Amino acid sequence: MRRLGAAKIRILATLLLASVSVRAEQAIPEQQVKAAYILNFTRYASWPAPALVEPHAPLVVCMVGPGAVEMARQLQKRAAGSHPLELRIVNRVEETEPCHAVYLALPERSRQSAWLTRMREQAILTIGDSASFLADGGMINMLLVDGSIRFEVNLTAAKHSGVSLNPRMLALAERVVGGDPK
Repeated sequence: MRRLGAAKIRILATLLLASVSVRAEQAIPEQQVKAAYILNFTRYASWPAPALVEPHAPLVVCMVGPGAVEMARQLQKRAAGSHPLELRIVNRVEETEPCHAVYLALPERSRQSAWLTRMREQAILTIGDSASFLADGGMINMLLVDGSIRFEVNLTAAKHSGVSLNPRMLALAERVVGGDPK
């Protein structure tokens, strides 16, 4: 029991540290905070076989859209458990085939929706930051709430892809769609 409590506290602390305020003083740039969230999302997600068969295989994180290069720079030399992150900047949905996680920062909803539709049948953790992200079939959406980055989850999309999200992480979400209410 004590061990479960310590693990829960570690997850909570990790995610809360990532929610550092991005208020007007901008002590930490918003992109850096979002990169920390992306790292933590990859740490608390599980992929079905054969997506990550080898215990030390790279976890491929693809970035799309404005700010992708800076966010990838923030995640260099990081790991999700025993999996070192391999970062890629992609420009076409066809390039997402080897990706385990994709961060979509597409300003046009039609493009975002098209990308999410194409990735829907794959075991890819989809992360974004637009008002329509969950409605378009994305899994995790980051949003600005009272000057801090928070997140919401589309559990139906995650289950459909075969990607599992840690229940403790779900408990920290602002909103979970397709799951049990908090």
